[in-house]
Amino acid sequence: MKNKHVWILIVIILISTSCSTNLSKNLVQENNFFLKNGTFTDKMWKEDLVFQRNSWYHELTLQFDLMLANIPPQSAFNFWFSKGELEEMMNCADSRVVLAYSLDTKDIPYSSIYEQFEKAGYARFDLLEFKKHLLQHPDAALNGFRLYHIFGICKKAKDAKPLIVNFPGYLEKIISK
Repeated sequence: MKNKHVWILIVIILISTSCSTNLSKNLVQENNFFLKNGTFTDKMWKEDLVFQRNSWYHELTLQFDLMLANIPPQSAFNFWFSKGELEEMMNCADSRVVLAYSLDTKDIPYSSIYEQFEKAGYARFDLLEFKKHLLQHPDAALNGFRLYHIFGICKKAKDAKPLIVNFPGYLEKIISK
């Protein structure tokens, strides 16, 4: 009889904790992604290109992935830009390289992130030369970068307006600089 009560108590505890921990199946995870080292013609460097990564999951499925990197002027990764791309990046108060991935563009379309960049004061531009070099990096195939939209964003004037990303069904995410 005592064992029966213990088992009932265990079952009640398991059911109550499993219900309380599953408040939402949608979550946003933030971390950093490091692209290690690079090459350009006869140059090779040991430096990390650090991307701030924000990932939107439904249960265990990645729905949308957003990676942003601010490349400082002294970085060797600037070799990957064409002359025009580098000028575009340098003429900005805040510029970033963006990698964006959507599992299903019907659920989270790329136009949604483009609109949110615009609301925060960023203009989007192509980085065709940078993209070619990035996709030839040894880690590109391993990380599926061919599935990502790769482009640059530029904010001409310095301001305190944050970049806020909000997708339906997920908590709002403020992207730090």
